[in-house]
Amino acid sequence: MTKLLVIGETLIDLVPGPNGREAVLGGSPYNVAIGLGRLGAKVSIATSLSHDADGQRFKAALEADGVDLSCVAIVNKPSPTALVEEGTKESGPRYVFTLSGTAFDEPAPLPLPWSDDLAHIHAGSIAAILGPMAHSVLDAFAAARGKRTTSYDPNIRPMITPDRGKTRIDVEARVALADIVKASEEDLEWLYPDHAPHESILNWLALGPKLVILTRGGKGAEAFTAKDHLIVPAPAITIGDTVGAGDSLMSALLFAMERDGALGATPVAWTQSAIAKWLSFAVRAAAFTCKQKGSNPPRLKDLER
Repeated sequence: MTKLLVIGETLIDLVPGPNGREAVLGGSPYNVAIGLGRLGAKVSIATSLSHDADGQRFKAALEADGVDLSCVAIVNKPSPTALVEEGTKESGPRYVFTLSGTAFDEPAPLPLPWSDDLAHIHAGSIAAILGPMAHSVLDAFAAARGKRTTSYDPNIRPMITPDRGKTRIDVEARVALADIVKASEEDLEWLYPDHAPHESILNWLALGPKLVILTRGGKGAEAFTAKDHLIVPAPAITIGDTVGAGDSLMSALLFAMERDGALGATPVAWTQSAIAKWLSFAVRAAAFTCKQKGSNPPRLKDLER
């Protein structure tokens, strides 16, 4: 009985290592699904995996963390990759993506009509606006209206969506259909270079979402609704790296909300105090990930100590 469905890509991140490049399992939706599974959520992922060795690694890792694979397609194409290159302190790492001719080109099966126990659909990053799953995300969000909740994380990658105007239109189409949207300061600064992040968020709220989360790295996160604005500072930690921190925050936020009955057709009220509780839990999850090397989301016991 799946309560949450994550739609999106899996990617092999080719990162610098002591002996050359290391192939690390990644992709924002993959990280969110793993994070939900580790926390104990009943979660499925809709994605396409290669039949190759890397695809088998993805399959094994997802199964190990309890992620349901009934919406996974196994295809006869190689795994997509992202070559990670070190950038400047200001710009952060650079990514060179190989998507064409890979499993990214193949759509994943979506469980239509939705089962009654499915409470929430999350989508994000590259596959939400590019490739064969992009329209599936729009269709899924539209079909969910009034029956289940939805969330969206644009996770902008300018190197593969360089047309700012088109990307803005694509992102806003999904923002308008989502109940929850999470974005980083970097996302908003790239999408709307002439506007302050807070101004952009107010514009998004006018499109339709009920809750927008702004992540601010070491400064923590902020939550915005039509009535409220609250700030949750990040705990002081020694940072290993920040890979996957935003995805851990997303998965922990959804887990906390689902645990309290705040997702689905008849959710409990999203009061200011409830949002503060959920976001505080999510910020702790992001901080845990930042203390690790690579994307390593917490288990529930890690956050309840």
